[in-house]
Amino acid sequence: MIGKTLPEYIFIRASIFLLRAIAPVSLLYLPWSLLWQRNLQFSWLTSYAVVESLFFTLVYLPRRHVLQKAAGHPPVLSREKREELFRRCSGYIAGMGYPTGWFTSPAFRKDNVMDWILWALFSTTPDGYSDEWKEEMAQYIITVEQVLGKELETGYNKEARCMRLTLDPVEMLHRPLVWYLIVSFVDHMTFLKLYYLGFRHYNPTSWFRSFPLRAFTFLSRKSVDDRLSYWYRPHRSKTKLPILFLHGIGIGLYPYTPFLSELASQDPDVGILAIEFLPISTRITSPPSSRSTTCSSISHILDSLKLERVVVVSHSYGTVVTAHMFHSEPLSSRIAATLFVDPIPFLLHLPNVAYNFVYRYPRTANEWQLWFFASRDPDISRALSRHFFWTENVLWKEDMKDRSVGVVLSGGDQIVDAEEVRKYLTG
Repeated sequence: MIGKTLPEYIFIRASIFLLRAIAPVSLLYLPWSLLWQRNLQFSWLTSYAVVESLFFTLVYLPRRHVLQKAAGHPPVLSREKREELFRRCSGYIAGMGYPTGWFTSPAFRKDNVMDWILWALFSTTPDGYSDEWKEEMAQYIITVEQVLGKELETGYNKEARCMRLTLDPVEMLHRPLVWYLIVSFVDHMTFLKLYYLGFRHYNPTSWFRSFPLRAFTFLSRKSVDDRLSYWYRPHRSKTKLPILFLHGIGIGLYPYTPFLSELASQDPDVGILAIEFLPISTRITSPPSSRSTTCSSISHILDSLKLERVVVVSHSYGTVVTAHMFHSEPLSSRIAATLFVDPIPFLLHLPNVAYNFVYRYPRTANEWQLWFFASRDPDISRALSRHFFWTENVLWKEDMKDRSVGVVLSGGDQIVDAEEVRKYLTG
């Protein structure tokens, strides 16, 4: 990530402007050539404008509609589990972040809070409200009033809408074809670096799984799972356990190649398994798998490589998958130790993660970089707005009891309130 200096701000804003300008300029260039020049010469510039125009109209616009498809929420928790979860959330409050930060204005009223609770605990809108929840909902409202220290006004304030991540529209911005060519170049650079380090790539049978196409997959070994691709450096150590690495949102494994290189050089006999999550890697692909399917896939991969127990190292979004593994009975016992880097799952009842990644309008250079290249990427936005369910992803420190766990927090993290997470974990 870049910093907050003025030159970096100018650079990132200029980069975003140029990338966003390619499609409209291409669309305007073609009729301009026909109407004013009365001649559409098929030069390289005209050809490129045609390709970018077609990519925008035939790929992006239809996908923008498709990606708005409603989320397939997991089954609603039982009343007992809902009440337990709500008690945990209201029992740890960070300043006015809970629940005030979930609303666009502090002047929210009782019906606004009901909207928020219906999404958070029942995965529905007011249209899906059931009378059997009436008594339970009334108790939640009383608890919120106790947390706030005041009685809520009746009614609904339109200026105080709440953030409802999996119900609100999927916000996205177009990426030109040339951007995906850059992604392809970086992807193949990653292949060369990891191959040099002794990793071998495993890919599902179907090589046409994402765009841009990954030409190197013709050289890949066959993955035992139809959903996940991965890199593996064989494990030979008799005294140490292999490492399972789970990456975060970005451009795939490329930013982690120096880290993986350092791990490999420290002990060449320790095996490293790096799972690829293409739906959060700035490409056009299928949506993320469900929690149970992802855990089943990882378990299948570990079995195929004969890795009975592993040390899990995960970063950012990858820590959410680690939380899923913690809650998976078959996988939980296979985790010998865990290192969370910039973890997402802690304190998910606070608004920081949702607001900072999805709803915040950028101001500084690093915020603009995160906003355009991650938050507004169509597939990443779809992954977070339609496949990120906080009740499945949240992790409490009680869940780590009797486990060997390390947590790395970055003080300048844009997404996680690192200081609040530190206070929570350390007491």
